Amino acid sequence: MDAFKNFNFDTDQKWNSYIRTVELPGRNAEEAMLRVKARWYKKNVDPDLDLSQVLPATEPQSHPQGGTASTASRSASTGTGSGYSPRPSATPPPPPPPRYGKTGSGTYGSVAAQRGLFFAHLGILTLGIVASLQSRTAYLYLMRLTILTMSYKIFLQHGLPTIRPMRMIMDWMQRVMLTADIQQVVTAVFFSALPPLPVVPVPLMVLAAYHVDAYCAAHYTGHPLWQKYGNRLHMFLLRKQADALMLNAYCEVLTAALMLPLLFTSARSLLTMFFYAQILKLKLHVPDSATQHRRVWRRINEVTLPYRSHVPFLERIIQLAVRWFMTVPGAH
Repeated sequence: MDAFKNFNFDTDQKWNSYIRTVELPGRNAEEAMLRVKARWYKKNVDPDLDLSQVLPATEPQSHPQGGTASTASRSASTGTGSGYSPRPSATPPPPPPPRYGKTGSGTYGSVAAQRGLFFAHLGILTLGIVASLQSRTAYLYLMRLTILTMSYKIFLQHGLPTIRPMRMIMDWMQRVMLTADIQQVVTAVFFSALPPLPVVPVPLMVLAAYHVDAYCAAHYTGHPLWQKYGNRLHMFLLRKQADALMLNAYCEVLTAALMLPLLFTSARSLLTMFFYAQILKLKLHVPDSATQHRRVWRRINEVTLPYRSHVPFLERIIQLAVRWFMTVPGAH
């Protein structure tokens, strides 16, 4: 029992990789986190741990589920029409805000690391606002700062890959590729070379706003300004988190639509289009974004189906694309 209490989960890479795949319920998040930690510790560290001494006496009826397993089972259904059929289970709650904490207790480690991420996300938010005023320079700096910030977050949570043996590098890559951070890095790298698209900064700004808010909520709860103004904004952002995630999903899909006209100009980039299609496909299957992206594509299907039914040739092409998107990455 004492060993479990003293175990440093924050610095354990295996634990940090696992918790990224877990969806916690919206209520009693701390209790749910304790249950996840206890079961993980018993499985991976000490099989003799007595869970009855760690967990509350009453077990909840629902437990957080690993995102990889739940996503794989949900995506096994092919559905009808365009393939984006309603999911049989209830929509899970949105993931909790980024976990910051005093004295280095957050997911991102030390207070200095958290402070660095705070200023980086504040910079992303500021550059995003300036970029919305049609500033090409601000747009480029926004992409570059995004690359640095997301890469730093990957380092804090997953460390650097071990060069040898090669299997360790592949394991590290598989863990990282499921995170939203690496997807943002790839997006920022390729979109830096394209003309500014107005919707590209929106998901970055939304993400940055929640990170800034989460940091302030963890470190400045006792400040008079936070108590007077900040806490009210914090509660508003928490209430609107599901809407914010849907906004991001719509913007990410709309970005692909805006890229299509560029294919007929000198600014076209087939490589960027290919990689962005891969990212959209991945977002349909990873826990962080699967719920929102499937809802967006279902809505698009509902709106366009009456028109597509009059063009059978186009519909066949769309069905081929749908089957490709719905194939689980890495499945054989």
